[in-house]
Amino acid sequence: MVLRPTYDNTCLTLTSQNTPDPFIVFAQGKIYLTFTANTRIPLWEATSIFSFLNDSDSALVTKGPLFIPPPDTPWSERLWAPELHDLQGRWWVYFAAADPVLGNRSHRMYVLRGPLSSGSPRGDGSEDWTLVGPVKGMDPSQWAIDGTVFTLHGQLYLAYSGWPVGTPPADERTQALHLLPLSSPTMAVAGATAVQISFPSEPWEKTGDVAIQEGPQWIVSPRLDSAGNPEWQGLLYSCSASWTPRYKMATLQYTAGDPMLPSSWRKSKKPLLQSDVDGPGPYGPGHGTFLQERGETVVVFHATDHIGDGNQGRKARMQRVQWDKEGPWMGGWVGRKTSSKKDWVSGVASADSVTMIEEAQSLLGHSDMRP
Repeated sequence: MVLRPTYDNTCLTLTSQNTPDPFIVFAQGKIYLTFTANTRIPLWEATSIFSFLNDSDSALVTKGPLFIPPPDTPWSERLWAPELHDLQGRWWVYFAAADPVLGNRSHRMYVLRGPLSSGSPRGDGSEDWTLVGPVKGMDPSQWAIDGTVFTLHGQLYLAYSGWPVGTPPADERTQALHLLPLSSPTMAVAGATAVQISFPSEPWEKTGDVAIQEGPQWIVSPRLDSAGNPEWQGLLYSCSASWTPRYKMATLQYTAGDPMLPSSWRKSKKPLLQSDVDGPGPYGPGHGTFLQERGETVVVFHATDHIGDGNQGRKARMQRVQWDKEGPWMGGWVGRKTSSKKDWVSGVASADSVTMIEEAQSLLGHSDMRP
């Protein structure tokens, strides 16, 4: 049995505005937020994550587009899920974009080259950011979105969501997780081919005939084993349909061996976080980013206020994360919603919070009961 302390699952609404696919980084004493804005890549700057609670106050949150694509280019429509990364002493942004003539089926991964990471990612002007182009070495025929990069065993990798190779252009029903080794922030290892490391085979990864895995994020437990290695590391990902309240997050653990082998990855037996469609919301939690600060781990994700919001009103939310040898744990369900910093920081579990006394190691314990 796994003993857990009282867990406060209060869910803080961070933004009043639509901020889908939120991605956050800390740098030079500031915090930066980017998200899907479709026509541009936005970048918000603040001194505290709680500043985003007042996202309309220009004195607290500095906003501006980091990149606006020229019109009528293959990367000028539906700019999705931008991510800001510090690699090799420079800022880079990975994002998906489509050709306005071809629409969604033309989504591919692109890279922006930014200023030195010793300074602010905002830079001194728009000229500080340059479009490098598509990630070189990716299959140009494969639909691809939600790219993220991470280093494992000294090797840089790009993980992304893509249609399985060979999928007809008109079939948009299936997205799986893929992995590609990179020789630089902009280029795949020579001769390397992306590998599908996971497939949406579980019932909870599907909505009708739509089966989706997307939004991968590399996460590492702060807990170390006796050898000094992380007790758990792997990918957080989102699944099911993002335009429904059944959107959710799950994990894919890296177990050992060659990351390019699907056998080196283990999918969780259940979602990490989902919403109760019969409850008060928020609904459809997904596309999360893990943040670790001062011994505490939180995940920032988007979710809607109302069950029928679809793709609209996907605001950034924040909820605490606990860790054990089995990986991250959040009680399974989105917690009580609040917009109060004082309420969230108090860290005192409310009557609606999940209080876990024990959980079976089979991961089928009482923690899966709805609050």
